[in-house]
Amino acid sequence: MLEKISWENSRTAMFLQAGLILVLLFWLATAAFGQTTDTTQTATITTTEMQKSETPKAVMMPVLQNYKEVKIGATDDEVRDRLGKKAAIDDKDGFFYQFDDEMAQIRLDQDKKVRLIAITYTSENKNTPQFADVFGADVAAEPGADGKIYKLVRYPEAGYWVTYSRTAGDKPTVTVTMQKL
Repeated sequence: MLEKISWENSRTAMFLQAGLILVLLFWLATAAFGQTTDTTQTATITTTEMQKSETPKAVMMPVLQNYKEVKIGATDDEVRDRLGKKAAIDDKDGFFYQFDDEMAQIRLDQDKKVRLIAITYTSENKNTPQFADVFGADVAAEPGADGKIYKLVRYPEAGYWVTYSRTAGDKPTVTVTMQKL
């Protein structure tokens, strides 16, 4: 029985030695021929150079971001504090405000936060925003043949879209709307 155990032990020892030699040879071959360090550095430099050469995306943010300090996402209490509690005409979806030459409609979502702000300015209002006041000087207005203007721009980064709508005629009405995406 002793002979059988020693023969099994020598066989196991022989397999362990062969495995150890294979691992050692693999390690030596990798160190001598693999050059993994240089390859990794080259890949890193290439990736970094590619990132520097890419043109960054321009993030469009709206020029118009609030109405009398009321923003998309404001709470119903913030709206009342900024626009007045007594001036509000409440309905089940939000508020209406009537000022001298403008009317504001504020719509709330189910969490009682502002999801839409629409302001209509009469032609007599001296504070009626111009197209550039809403979209900036870089965005061109494209009036129709009759003088009517309508433009909608989505601002995904800001989380809402903005429209500018002006009727045609001598006494145009302007409506500016901001709505949550």
